[in-house]
Amino acid sequence: MGLKPQEMIQKIKGPLTIFPTHFKDNGDLDLGAMKASAEYAKETYRNHDGCVMIAGSTSEFYAMTDEESLALIKAVADVLDGSVPLIVGTGRAATRMSIDMSVRAQDLGIDMAMITNPYYMHVTEDGLYRHFSQIAEKLDIGVMIYDNPTTSKVAIPPHLMQRLSKVPNIIGVKENTTSIENYYWMTQLVNPADMVIACGIGHLTYLFEAPLGCPAFVSELLCFAPKNAFAIYEAAVGKNYSEMKRQLDILAPYHSFVAGCVARRSIPTVLGHELGGKATAVYQSILKKAMELVGLPGGVVREPLENITDAETAELRSVLQSIGII
Repeated sequence: MGLKPQEMIQKIKGPLTIFPTHFKDNGDLDLGAMKASAEYAKETYRNHDGCVMIAGSTSEFYAMTDEESLALIKAVADVLDGSVPLIVGTGRAATRMSIDMSVRAQDLGIDMAMITNPYYMHVTEDGLYRHFSQIAEKLDIGVMIYDNPTTSKVAIPPHLMQRLSKVPNIIGVKENTTSIENYYWMTQLVNPADMVIACGIGHLTYLFEAPLGCPAFVSELLCFAPKNAFAIYEAAVGKNYSEMKRQLDILAPYHSFVAGCVARRSIPTVLGHELGGKATAVYQSILKKAMELVGLPGGVVREPLENITDAETAELRSVLQSIGII
């Protein structure tokens, strides 16, 4: 059994690391590689704040069957064995399907179910409230809302997040807003004793949310650059925001590389010029290659995503060398 909600809410701080799902060259799930990454996380997080996140967008959950997702969850949960809190994406487009997946994952010993906004169909505010509250009612562990407008077309307004924060077991949100004003008003309405509002969109946005009291940020950094991830967090805890910026500036070549991979591709989207949205076409592949370059498992992405080229991989190696990661 995972942590109780009142225990887990205390653990939502530090780098919340999104791990990819490792696939073999033929596209099959590589559970051996997942166990190796879990061992790496277990050791790297020793004596540090933070949580492991799997089975969400970065893990390509949409390209996996529920049985594959459950096999992935079991493999990672068994290795971590309570040493690092485990947050698992179990949300589906419909409420009943989300409940089923969440209950099955809970039985495997996860610490928190991360539920994405309902996607594909438009949903009313009352429909959103029913969706998340009905899932939470069926679980004994904590629930983290995954408020991701880029992939769901849904953005939960601060007043609705306040209402959801009063639902027992809903104790966190992976908040992917790009608006600091929206984040500010959410912190004004939500009691931190009820719900932790984590910076969901990455370490760059964390620079702007940390001064508002944000205790956690979702990022891929720990997968291949743990020293950088912890340095950013420690600077935030110490309220040393100039040091936070310095640490982020070190990573600027990496972000420029990601932007270059996006720019070289034709990515039709209604999101316009938003880099964060377009980057979802390639960032999983970039992350897996970065992990390979530091000696960890990586692998390919599943269709219809595409892997970065050999030339781009060579460029990535040069970038990581230039900033001292390898």
